[in-house]
Amino acid sequence: MNHDFVARLDQALGTLLRVFTIACLAALTLLVAVNIVNRLVGLFSMNWFDEVVTALFAWLVFIGASALWREREHFSIDLLADYLADKRGAWAQRLAIALLGLLFASVLLVYGALFVSRTSATTPVLELPQSWAYACVPIAGLLMTIYALRDVWTAIKTTRPRSAPAGTRPQAQ
Repeated sequence: MNHDFVARLDQALGTLLRVFTIACLAALTLLVAVNIVNRLVGLFSMNWFDEVVTALFAWLVFIGASALWREREHFSIDLLADYLADKRGAWAQRLAIALLGLLFASVLLVYGALFVSRTSATTPVLELPQSWAYACVPIAGLLMTIYALRDVWTAIKTTRPRSAPAGTRPQAQ
């Protein structure tokens, strides 16, 4: 595959993830504001409010997490990474973190897909399939798995230790 095409596709996906997340946040903000005003003046029924807000929030969280994963901006505790910086075990630590991320994303994908496929309930008020609200879990799992594979590949490619030339001994650090 052409590297430029993949880079453009990744850039477009990143933009789509950000726009979708911002749209969910804007919709949530608007719905909450309308609900507050409606409670004050009581113009119309909003008995559907809870199920729509819950679904929007789930999509915001999971797709937003995918966007953060893509950018490598999700939270991390870097105490060990800081300690190992420029030391022998740093490459192994980066690879282990990338592999654990891949494991997490794969589990999210597989079990999220199983959960959605086994869901037959409908929402109480709108009577929509509940699976549409849960579909954000395997979609996020798929996106995270793709980017976790990228992270594993990057860790393998850029952090493996270099072999010492034949006949020489590696220096102790």
